[in-house]
Amino acid sequence: MQCSPDEIRHQILDAEPLLKRLDIEMQGIEFDPLVPSSVNAAYAKVDRVIEHLLARFKANPILGPLTTELKSQYFDGIRVKVAHARNGQ
Repeated sequence: MQCSPDEIRHQILDAEPLLKRLDIEMQGIEFDPLVPSSVNAAYAKVDRVIEHLLARFKANPILGPLTTELKSQYFDGIRVKVAHARNGQ
């Protein structure tokens, strides 16, 4: 499916408030990187928040892949914090 530049712009503008809210929600996720159950809870929370906030964009060919990419980025951030904590940094 081809989207015009105007359609793409509209979709991005439509998603912008949700992406800002997502950023705020992600900043609020706290966990102890040395406690596996806390880390697992953080992963689950990231997954739930992203799925909830971006659900309506899942089938969108432009914004749909963003869900997977955002999860990957936030999961990577959790993994980095765990690695640093285990290395005493």
